[in-house]
Amino acid sequence: MSLSTHSSPHPAEACLHHAFEKVEDYVRREPAKAVATALGAGLLLKLLPTRAFAKPLTAAAATLLPPTLVGLGLIKALELCLQADVRPAGARNGAEATTEKLDGPLPV
Repeated sequence: MSLSTHSSPHPAEACLHHAFEKVEDYVRREPAKAVATALGAGLLLKLLPTRAFAKPLTAAAATLLPPTLVGLGLIKALELCLQADVRPAGARNGAEATTEKLDGPLPV
């Protein structure tokens, strides 16, 4: 029995590896069908109207991005404000580091 230093793969990684193995086995068993499938998939992707998909997705992203960024900015500002309200008590008087709520503005 060999001890491995590698950690077990992530479940998604293991699933992807298994899918690749299945595809490889299929290509080895049925090379002509695999080539025909690849050509068909490529032709289908080529014929799809990409502009019909890209334009609405770009418009939706442009519409949703500013409010999303504002929301994320507000969340970050709230986090920073909450961190400024609580700080270690030992930082002021050398005692054990405990956290206490400050009343009033921060001392300069």
